[in-house]
Amino acid sequence: MMTKEECAGIRGVNYGLLTEEAQMRKELSYGRRVNLNAVRTWLSFHAWERDGEAYLGRLKESVRIADDCGYRVMPILFNGNGENSASLPDERRPAMERYVRDTVNALRDEPGLLMWDAMNEPLCCHWIGGCADPGEKKARTERVWDMLRRMIPVIRECDPEHSVTVGYTTAWEIEESVCSLCDVLSFHDYSPTRAVMNANFDLAEEWGRKCGLPVIQTETGCLARSNPYDMVLEACETRGMGWFVFELMIHGRCDSEHGVFYPDGTVRDPATIAAMMGCYRCRDRDVMVLPVPNREGHAVHAVEAVKKALTEYTDDAFDYRPSDLEKLFEAAEYAANLLECCDMVPMADPPTAKIFAWRKQTAAGEKPPLGEVRAFAYDLALRLKELCQLL
Repeated sequence: MMTKEECAGIRGVNYGLLTEEAQMRKELSYGRRVNLNAVRTWLSFHAWERDGEAYLGRLKESVRIADDCGYRVMPILFNGNGENSASLPDERRPAMERYVRDTVNALRDEPGLLMWDAMNEPLCCHWIGGCADPGEKKARTERVWDMLRRMIPVIRECDPEHSVTVGYTTAWEIEESVCSLCDVLSFHDYSPTRAVMNANFDLAEEWGRKCGLPVIQTETGCLARSNPYDMVLEACETRGMGWFVFELMIHGRCDSEHGVFYPDGTVRDPATIAAMMGCYRCRDRDVMVLPVPNREGHAVHAVEAVKKALTEYTDDAFDYRPSDLEKLFEAAEYAANLLECCDMVPMADPPTAKIFAWRKQTAAGEKPPLGEVRAFAYDLALRLKELCQLL
């Protein structure tokens, strides 16, 4: 069973393991750059029903690959999202129990196994949340807890060595009769402010003390919910709590709100990477030192470079020479780099990304619209001039 100290050392990520090996190794290597050491991954009762031993064979191989890449794995046996596993009819329960036994027996001796997550977000589904009748909603909720009270002892019977947890949606969802069956308490945090986040963490830790369990945070990070990765990771470090972010890759239906790495290994938000390494943006105005882009005169030089690149006239009225694209790109990048490194422009779509795209287009033999490039360079120079209060 995992100790509090071992749980505190978890630096994990949610990731779908059942992919092609080369892709898995490449993507997991990105996380190892920032010392990630654990994977939380969804399993499928329906896939087991359909493919049986073949499914378990692929799963076992995936756990071994992850282990070889430096990760221990937390498999999630059932899911509360979407089709809540507890909503399946009673006649499916024997098959669900066989699925648990087969899966746990297949993986229990794997060195790469971290612990078991019996169910992800038990109450987070329309089957419960969308139920208008209070009595029926209560009955469905109890059905979830009853399923877990039945399945957790099966996991433990098959594997008495590894810890068992339940991935509660928040600490407010924790149910004592189920929590008391676990070895580790885990919860998720998608809070929009620090006050709400801290209340969630405080309650989780209170439950941990009450049940005598180590506490870990197993899902966090959603741009569309005002839930920055670095905010929650800093809270985890402050509290000495292990964590899993959601999710490793920027892909699929959640690509605009979740994910750390693009397929090529670049990142959307360096602040997330810094937080994974234990470094956080300063938000103390008594400590902050604002950057001065023109401290060494480079803002003036950048504005002048753009001005020269935009100049198309000569002393000879009959000798018109249009702007040179490469000179425009260089001048625009000079201004853009100053604006970006001094945090003076939004970085969701940084100015240099547009310059890189135009350069790629030019290298491919295509010419970007000169007027658009000129207007872009002019706008960067004007913004830099205004921000630096240059006359």
